[in-house]
Amino acid sequence: MLPPQALRRVLPEIGRIQLRGPWYRAVNFDDLSGPPPGGPSGSAVQPLWPGGAARKGARFTPQTLSGTPGIDCLYLAEDELTPLQEIAAVLRPPRSPVPLLFEPQVLLTVDGVLADILDLTDTETQDALGTSRQELTALWLLQQSSYLAGTGPLPPTQLLAAEAFASRAVVGLRYPSSKNANGVGVAVFTSRLVPGRHLLKVHNRRGGRLQQSLP
Repeated sequence: MLPPQALRRVLPEIGRIQLRGPWYRAVNFDDLSGPPPGGPSGSAVQPLWPGGAARKGARFTPQTLSGTPGIDCLYLAEDELTPLQEIAAVLRPPRSPVPLLFEPQVLLTVDGVLADILDLTDTETQDALGTSRQELTALWLLQQSSYLAGTGPLPPTQLLAAEAFASRAVVGLRYPSSKNANGVGVAVFTSRLVPGRHLLKVHNRRGGRLQQSLP
């Protein structure tokens, strides 16, 4: 990955793309039993709440440090299998007798349109950023732990996301999944969404309990 100053120089110059849904999102069932953390008691459930990733950190979301603003980031996938594999955090080998155990999940379909997305699956974009598929899908948790302990740099993917967000030109990142070889995810900076230009909406029947749209 290019160093921060170089990223600031090249990010506004790299071409960005438009995407159209549907996308898919897996949410822990218990997180849909009420408002998100910090929400007023009795307020609506928010299936598109983007604040969870920054609480512990994620591949393209630096962990929020005390006294610093976090990056609200919503993670979506372009197929219905990838978000479940990302949640489980492991791959079950074909015909493996070992079962997967994970907490109940709700699989959502999210429709809409996004613009100004940086396509990290594109090799020319990777070259311009000085990165590779291997780096984009590499383990990041240990690097984050080292960074938080003051013994290492920010994980490359989090550095890229922080600079992309700060550029104000990038609304999200389209990236290769580390859990599904053919899967593609989209990390959306929700505070960069603009009415009339972007839309994310949970697909549900009229009157269904889970209803939310952004921005």
